[in-house]
Amino acid sequence: MSRCIGIILFFLLCLPLFPESTGFEVGLRYGMGSRLPGRFDGNLQQFSSSFSPLVFSDVNLSGGKATNNYEAFIRWMLDSRNRVGFVVGRNDWDILKLTEVTSDLYYTKLESEIYSYTFLGMYHFTTPLFRNFEWENGLGMGFTSADWNVRGYSIGEPLPDTQYFNQRGRLRGSGLTFRAESAINYRLAGNNFIQLGLGYHHIAIDKFSGSYNGESSSFYIRGDGRVGVFDDTRVIDASVSSAQSFRRLDMNTGSWMLYFSVFQRFLD
Repeated sequence: MSRCIGIILFFLLCLPLFPESTGFEVGLRYGMGSRLPGRFDGNLQQFSSSFSPLVFSDVNLSGGKATNNYEAFIRWMLDSRNRVGFVVGRNDWDILKLTEVTSDLYYTKLESEIYSYTFLGMYHFTTPLFRNFEWENGLGMGFTSADWNVRGYSIGEPLPDTQYFNQRGRLRGSGLTFRAESAINYRLAGNNFIQLGLGYHHIAIDKFSGSYNGESSSFYIRGDGRVGVFDDTRVIDASVSSAQSFRRLDMNTGSWMLYFSVFQRFLD
């Protein structure tokens, strides 16, 4: 909620920066799409719940592909074809599921809820087609803040010494977001429009931080390429004692989306 309030305040402060325009447009948008597997998914495939190089893991990663976007936008008309404006929205992934079976007989299952808030500055160019149709193309970039909430469990060791551990994490990261889109606008009546379009949305977050099982932790990539959740103090100790290098897991991922918008055009 605090991020939404901050975005709205920033948006209001930017209003006086724009020059005289011939009008403006205000609208709402819903989009659904498919995320493209990339480096983020490849790194998670190397997940290991153990520090030991003698423990081998078999990892299965599923879900996290479908996305849903909910957005609002405002655009100022510099002339009949050129527009600049802002987009504020939220992007939700479906649940990302990770399971791991280790050679020391541990089974781990994690489910991740990942969603992000975005704020983009956009430029659009509109071309009249025929009758009430327009063709619109846009580019933009801005900021994103993502939440990564993890729930799951680990279970291991033979009976009667079986151990069970709950896994709970709440991580957050921020970075940049980029957008390219193309759409067809149709005038319904007066200055009311509907829009159907296709867009590519990309986010780049260099690290996540937060708490995991009550400790200040994050997802780390070790020097050997394996990924794990470690508390920050343990990482420092391991770096000193074993000369291993660690860096926090980044997220660079993009998705294609099909979107539907409704907006109204206000002319001066």
